[in-house]
Amino acid sequence: MPQGAAPGISSSAGSAKSEQLKAIGKAEIVPAFFNINEPLLFGLPIVYNPALAVPFVLAPMAAATISYFAITLGIIPSVLVQVPWPTPVGIGAMISTGGSLVAAAVAVLDAVVATLIYFPFFKHYDKQLCEEEAAAKAAE
Repeated sequence: MPQGAAPGISSSAGSAKSEQLKAIGKAEIVPAFFNINEPLLFGLPIVYNPALAVPFVLAPMAAATISYFAITLGIIPSVLVQVPWPTPVGIGAMISTGGSLVAAAVAVLDAVVATLIYFPFFKHYDKQLCEEEAAAKAAE
């Protein structure tokens, strides 16, 4: 999961129709801002979930490509220092590039693109879980 995609995914989960996704989204919203993604990875689950496998691969590739070209084209400076992993998106990019606000904006753009990649797959998974929950309630 690309750094910064978790807040978008967890907010989508918090507003989902499925009870399972709502619970995970509410539990993950604060940790997501600090790049603590385990509740999403293992709670949704993203790991071993065919419905979310494609965006799990595509979103980091898209974010890395955007950042690569931003650095290569000189839009943002190269990374000078490695910041601790729980540094929130944008802030970590700004600090690691020596204070570049454009780098922070590109990091936020990466997070938005990653969230947009996840969104259609997430909605499909939400619909699937709603159907399973309805079937379970009907069986009771």
